[in-house]
Amino acid sequence: MKTRKVLIVDDDQLTREQIAKELKRHYCEPFLGATGKEGLEILAREDISILLLDVKLPDVDGLECLRTAKDLRPNCEVIMITGFGSEEIAIQSLRRGAIDYLEKPINFDELAASLGRAQEKLAEKEELVYKNTILIIDDEESVLLPLKRFLQKEDYEVFTAPSGKEGLSIIENSKIDILITDIHLGDMSGIEVLQNAKKFYKDIEGIVVTGQKDEALAIESLRAGAGDYLTKPVNLDELLLSIQRAVQTINLNRDKLYRGREIKITSEIIAKMNQELERRIDDRTKELSQTQAQLFQTSKLATLGEMSAGMAHEINQPLGGIALVCANIKKAMERGKFTEQMLVKDIADIEKSIQRITRVINHIRTFARQDTMKFLDVDIVSTINSALTLLEEQLRLHEIEIVLDFQKDLPVILGEPFQLEQVWINFMSNARDSMDEKGAKIKDGRIPFEGPYYKKLTITVTHDVENKCIRAAFADNGMGVSEENKKKIFEPFFTTKEVGKGSGLGLSITYGIVESHHGKLGVEGKEGEGATMYVLLPAGGANVSGK
Repeated sequence: MKTRKVLIVDDDQLTREQIAKELKRHYCEPFLGATGKEGLEILAREDISILLLDVKLPDVDGLECLRTAKDLRPNCEVIMITGFGSEEIAIQSLRRGAIDYLEKPINFDELAASLGRAQEKLAEKEELVYKNTILIIDDEESVLLPLKRFLQKEDYEVFTAPSGKEGLSIIENSKIDILITDIHLGDMSGIEVLQNAKKFYKDIEGIVVTGQKDEALAIESLRAGAGDYLTKPVNLDELLLSIQRAVQTINLNRDKLYRGREIKITSEIIAKMNQELERRIDDRTKELSQTQAQLFQTSKLATLGEMSAGMAHEINQPLGGIALVCANIKKAMERGKFTEQMLVKDIADIEKSIQRITRVINHIRTFARQDTMKFLDVDIVSTINSALTLLEEQLRLHEIEIVLDFQKDLPVILGEPFQLEQVWINFMSNARDSMDEKGAKIKDGRIPFEGPYYKKLTITVTHDVENKCIRAAFADNGMGVSEENKKKIFEPFFTTKEVGKGSGLGLSITYGIVESHHGKLGVEGKEGEGATMYVLLPAGGANVSGK
């Protein structure tokens, strides 16, 4: 059997010594290094087959040492040794070429599995055939020597011992695959030897030999873990058959162990990769949410800029009323006809106008505020009316007739009121621009049109009982949308407006808002005949939605 040179690089002396002792049992020649520098020096001068490398070294980083080791000995199989909390580094090591990793304190069963996998890989590269080891224990030398010569000719690595005690000493210091023991030994029974051998190697296969046929002994041997039971004089063909069955069992168990270890390591790698992927997705989701919030805020501020004329009208109207009341008070006082009754009435009129101004300003401030989304029970009609408060005067100045058709007794929805307002404002702004464009083209003769063109925006809200949703639709008689553009109208930066007149973000932001409300956004109509933008939102408030 080929002796493998194995290097252990670990700054803990006890760990190095204990692993070295175990390596000798596996027919390996151990080399020891306390630092990365020492390990690399040994690696450079010795033909090391397997490297056991601690992740945490006092002088160099374990991952960097792994890279250098692979450069020095490309065919060397590396097993990483990790302490508590360094499993993630171990996973990185596997990605960089290590075959396995062991966690401290070292479990010798896992060490054996790791060494076995490494030796298997090396044997595959070198096209070597593994020799199974056999230990024969018998107190008759006339039995030992012929069996040893016979099995050596069959290409097995053979050890012999004349007593149970000597046999167990060999087992303790050497990796034995198959134990062939006489049932009656001078110092102990073969069954006792087998039972003690199983404490050293769980996978050792036992064959018990006796000089007489005894079913009770046979059953006892099998219960002790023997794979077979033979009688003297031993039939060599039967012995070979029994050994072959034992080898098959060993190979199956080792294959199961190695493949199980590979599956475990692969699963851990996948788990770590999934964790990393989930973390990246979470980070990306947060970035997208922040970007969406910033876009939404930018859109709101742009909307406020566009609606400045309407807001000025909403504020100037009550201010004009206050100015008129003040002028009437002044005239009445000059004429000496100002009464207490007039004072009460005029103060009430002024307070009413101030409340109107305050309501408009507060609504604008709340709409413009950058805040976290607060979903609550919302009357969808009230959000449309609030949007109209901000945009109605602007639509009037553009000579657009507004027709409202709201179904009565509509159920509430679960939503964020100011985001919904932004949706309606985007719909109305797009409708305004589309109708203005059509009006301009009709006026210039670019579009044939009979009779006068009247701009009209119809806003309809209905309850679809069957589908349990509220439908809000904004229908204009503007330019309409082509079938091709319907497919990409909600994509970011898509716009049919001239350069400098539209960012293409309005409907994209609208799409995001509607999606966050678990709703559906759509467009209907034909090119040249107007368009209807509609939203379907789940009916029912927090109790129904379960949020």
